[in-house]
Amino acid sequence: MNKSAVSRFNGWAVCSTIIAAMIVLPNLSVLHHLFDAPTQVWFHIRQHLLRDYVVTTVRLTLSVLAVSTLIAVPLAWFVTVYDFPGKGLLSFGLALPLAIPPYIAAYTYSGMLGYTGFVQTFLRDTLGVRPDPRFFDILSEGGAVFVFSLFLYPYTYMIVRSFLMRQSAQLVEAGRVLGAGMGGIFFRVVLPLSRHAILSGATLVALETISDYGVVSYFGVPVFSTAIFKSWISFSDVPTALRLSALLLVSVLLVTSAEKRFRSLPVGPASARLRPLRPIRAEGPLKYAILLLAYGVFALGVLLPVGQIVVWTARSWGTVRYDNFWSMAINSAGLALGCSAVIVVLALIVANYNRLFRNRLSRACSRLAIVGYSIPGTVVAITLLLFFLDLDRRLSLRLGRTLAMVTAGYVIRYMAIAYQNIESGFEKIGLRFVESARTLGYGRLACLLRVDLPMMKDALIGAFILTFVDIVKELPLVLFLRPFNFHTLSTKVFEYAHDEMIPESSPASLAIVLLSCVPMLVLHRMRERGRGGEP
Repeated sequence: MNKSAVSRFNGWAVCSTIIAAMIVLPNLSVLHHLFDAPTQVWFHIRQHLLRDYVVTTVRLTLSVLAVSTLIAVPLAWFVTVYDFPGKGLLSFGLALPLAIPPYIAAYTYSGMLGYTGFVQTFLRDTLGVRPDPRFFDILSEGGAVFVFSLFLYPYTYMIVRSFLMRQSAQLVEAGRVLGAGMGGIFFRVVLPLSRHAILSGATLVALETISDYGVVSYFGVPVFSTAIFKSWISFSDVPTALRLSALLLVSVLLVTSAEKRFRSLPVGPASARLRPLRPIRAEGPLKYAILLLAYGVFALGVLLPVGQIVVWTARSWGTVRYDNFWSMAINSAGLALGCSAVIVVLALIVANYNRLFRNRLSRACSRLAIVGYSIPGTVVAITLLLFFLDLDRRLSLRLGRTLAMVTAGYVIRYMAIAYQNIESGFEKIGLRFVESARTLGYGRLACLLRVDLPMMKDALIGAFILTFVDIVKELPLVLFLRPFNFHTLSTKVFEYAHDEMIPESSPASLAIVLLSCVPMLVLHRMRERGRGGEP
């Protein structure tokens, strides 16, 4: 074997290839089920239900994309360009709905808007108004659009705002010199240049909507994720569940491929001299419009649901026994901490291999490592369950229904989050320090541990925090793959809600929100410090 081949095939290559295979193989195994002999359940679904599943899934996703984008993009523009009262609070507060899982938001709003909930009770007892209960019925597709849009828009908001903060002030200033108002500059200049950022955020919103199980199952919306679960659990027809999973997987991969192809198109000339936009003081009607929109969204997405959860927690804590509450909290935090650490280490290996070698294998490993985020959680769950059961049967490993299987699911699903943050950190520090250390006799591993990691501490912490928050909120994987009698906060919330005990689920819901908010606040402070404290 020549020296060139040895340099390509080394420990970094072996580890990265194994990691990529761990992520891809379980999901590829589901595709061959498209060619299995169909069952009677599949014939029934194809003839009577499949069209409704497809239409409802597409309609729900497109509706959520439209509404969330209409919320996120104006908010990102206003917070970046204008100065108004409370901007410092709202710049972070408008991202906080991301700390509330959509399924918890769905349960909370369902309880708030129900006949005995706060809203209708206030109207009847205080204002003497007896509204039509159907007006407040949120258990519908429209209610799902409301919940998803309100609690997923921060994906688009944060990406677009980050893009706008890096934009050249010359664009806005040139537009104003030519006589264009701020509205004209937004629609004719900034919006076209922001389309890649908008598309990136919208893609994340779409993937989260398609992947959801908690909201659509509770609201009774017939989409692919609920169909997979019903085929698997209710009908005990695994082949049909796998066939539906394969169809959904192919559809999602086509959508993400189209998104990547669109993002590869140029958006316009790049400026070599970039400086952030200088905020303009909002005055008059514009000021009040901004305040109404920003504080209205903040109230609906944070204040009302969190306030209701706190009230329910105070009321139910003395009447409901929570013998295993702290055990569930420890399970959730411990699982998130351990899995996040594993994911960050694996992502670090793949990212460092791709950075150092830049060959076909390294690029393939890097692309395969992040493909799992586009795969819905229900699909990952069913494929992993069958994959591990097959391994147990062939190799007698007894890994099925263990925390190892849950960890594998999280690695597949959330590797992309850690990888992209770490890759961004590597891009900032470059290769010059590694090359200098190599000339002094350090090996590649020593360079990583002693040179690179201290300089990209913030990127590693950011990758860990984002992964931790997503795992704490996650429901389908831990619900379907957990060991027997292993409960987390999210599974307990799901069980209480489906037993129509929404107020009793509030302590666990509040714990999830707090476990998500605190790391997000730490990450926000880190990023503000990195930008020099600019809001």
